[in-house]
Amino acid sequence: MALLLIALLTLPTALAAVGLPSLLQGSGARAAGLGGAETALFAAQALNPAARQSRGRSVAFNHHASIQNIRQNHLHLTQARGRSTWGLSAQLWQADGLERRTGPSAEPLGHFGVYEGAVGLSYARQMERTRLGLQLKFIRQSIFTQNASGLAADLGLMYDVAASLRLGATVRNLGRMNHLDQRETDLPLETRFGAAYVGRTDMLVAVEAQKARGGNLTLHLGGEYRAGEHLRLRAGYQSTENHSLSAGLGLVAKHWVIDYAYLPLGSGLGDAHWLSLQLESANP
Repeated sequence: MALLLIALLTLPTALAAVGLPSLLQGSGARAAGLGGAETALFAAQALNPAARQSRGRSVAFNHHASIQNIRQNHLHLTQARGRSTWGLSAQLWQADGLERRTGPSAEPLGHFGVYEGAVGLSYARQMERTRLGLQLKFIRQSIFTQNASGLAADLGLMYDVAASLRLGATVRNLGRMNHLDQRETDLPLETRFGAAYVGRTDMLVAVEAQKARGGNLTLHLGGEYRAGEHLRLRAGYQSTENHSLSAGLGLVAKHWVIDYAYLPLGSGLGDAHWLSLQLESANP
């Protein structure tokens, strides 16, 4: 386990021109409300494939709306049985109405859209205090009339240091794309390492460090307070560009969970919103 953890943390993320920003998005509204500090937290739609967990069967839908009419939708199907968890996920990121120009002009020649999609199959396995996970993804990118596709893998690790402290690590987007027009798009390879304190039934605290190819090291901090049986209150902070504070809440009603997160953006860019809906049913 120690060798795997070292490999996850030291895998190179050299600077390069990268694309497909959708592959760096978080897993949903709960994670967004926690400032993106999610790598060491269990969830049916967790970003870390080793952290994907459900009491039985789970269906989750996430919607993300951001600046310039950028939208992203996720669908997650999770099945847990015994020590194993299988997952199937699909996501679509789109930005429509972009102006097309070939040079300076008063009016655009037209409009086009950018679309990025991915379909993934994941598996996680519990082994004593260690949990390992793997996700394989097929990726498709479309910009105007040009298209490209590729394959990638995500690796994940969870480790219980104690009953109240859990560590998580993941390497995401290992793979490559074929050529879009005349060049290959580099995938946004990233590593994440996080820890979560879960020693109280009414509160948790999570911290995380993230490094993506072509970007700086960022820090994330989040906390969740359970205000009774049905309400979850969340707040977070992250050191990423144009992001800092975030807030969110969750409503729990039997098998249903509704999560919402609000992220004000810097530089006058506006606000971003996450909304997640999850239905979970226990195995018979």
